[in-house]
Amino acid sequence: PLPAGAHRGLRRRRLGAGAVGAAEAAGAGCDPRGRDGPPDGQALGRGPGGAARAVRGAGAGGDGDAREGGAGMITIDQFRAIDLRVGTVRAAEPHPNADRLLLLRVDLGTEERQLVAGIRAHYDPAALVGSQVVVVANLEPAKLRGVESQGMVLAASDGDRVVLLRPDDPVTPGAVVR
Repeated sequence: PLPAGAHRGLRRRRLGAGAVGAAEAAGAGCDPRGRDGPPDGQALGRGPGGAARAVRGAGAGGDGDAREGGAGMITIDQFRAIDLRVGTVRAAEPHPNADRLLLLRVDLGTEERQLVAGIRAHYDPAALVGSQVVVVANLEPAKLRGVESQGMVLAASDGDRVVLLRPDDPVTPGAVVR
């Protein structure tokens, strides 16, 4: 969940209930007190790389159609603005400053990106190398516990379980997800 006061901040920015749900999802696995969250104990959703900025536009203009998990409705144009691509994990290692985070080097075809992912408790870094993942490629870079993340891997959560979204068959790195 978001820290106290973050819901008000998101609503004040007129992002709606969908954005609150998206911000909570973006912060899943991060401790806003600074153990595995943003550096210097910075509250989630504030300052550079905050979840409020990351979800700007989701559910804009109202509360939208609140669904299970707090996700509201977005327009097709808002969805089209998200650049989802398949990337191949070239390297994975534990984050040096966080127990819950992994550092991933992901090949997106035209470039390699460093991503910080809150999946350490769910995946062995060595097992991820060579696998493909779905990446939000046009997310603004953000520092997580002192390390820049240049995108976001997508995962589904089911209670305590986290599962990365992956293509059924291998595709060329950088393939667009439609």
